Amino acid sequence: MFRDFESIVKNMGDLPPSPVVATRLLELLRDPELRINDLANAVSLDPVISAKLLKIANSVMYHQVKQVSSVDRALIVVGENVLKNLALEYSLRSTQKTYGLLERKLWENSIGCAVASRMIADKLTDLDKSEAYLAGLQRHIGKVVMINRDKDLYREVVQIVERGEGTLRDVERGLFAYSHELVGAALLDYWNYPKRIVDATLYHHDLEKLQQLDKQTFTLCAVISLASCFCRYFGMGFEQAKKVDLPLCHGSLALEANPMVLEDLKELFYPEFVKERNLFLT
Repeated sequence: MFRDFESIVKNMGDLPPSPVVATRLLELLRDPELRINDLANAVSLDPVISAKLLKIANSVMYHQVKQVSSVDRALIVVGENVLKNLALEYSLRSTQKTYGLLERKLWENSIGCAVASRMIADKLTDLDKSEAYLAGLQRHIGKVVMINRDKDLYREVVQIVERGEGTLRDVERGLFAYSHELVGAALLDYWNYPKRIVDATLYHHDLEKLQQLDKQTFTLCAVISLASCFCRYFGMGFEQAKKVDLPLCHGSLALEANPMVLEDLKELFYPEFVKERNLFLT
């Protein structure tokens, strides 16, 4: 596959800067000797993340007797996993220059894919759940770049595809020169993301190409592919909910997923998605 990321970066115009604070938080959370003060100091550098964290800590979900008014106390209340998800999702949202229905649909689809990827990785693979969540969340980051560059033109892409006049990637290539997975992989490479996440973004529509090259990345792509089927099943994103035979999805077949496990995951997925959406899309 074409992967001249440097040319893509040059041709796509101004790319969003790497979300520095969110990236720093993720680095800290990987440290086994992490201190709560270091984490609180990093969170405090970004007023948006700080405000969101305090809002979550004071939500009905946590039933606090006294109002949480400090970042370190909020971290204790919500825990590292919620902070990690907040940092990941903020890293995506911060790249968007405009907000509207198009962005909202893309955002909800990204959250849905991230949540499904985490659940699928946990039940069907030995992959790191956080890595799967991040890969699912960022798989359509290229669409964000395209919308930032020309929102009206990308809206035209969506309309052409909805009318059945072309496949998504073909229409994207016709109007933007590149399809979203190429643009997304180029951006993540530009941000110095791990190679596995970059490759998962690049090949998430073509996972078979990785089967003989990299088993772990192939498995990660299969997880993302199956998570995308979950999103289609529940109508998250640009399309209406549709009947999807989950056991026959490419990702399911690649993972050799047990249909009974898939049925359990399907029942658990939507409530988990709603919970996450309510936390971060207020």
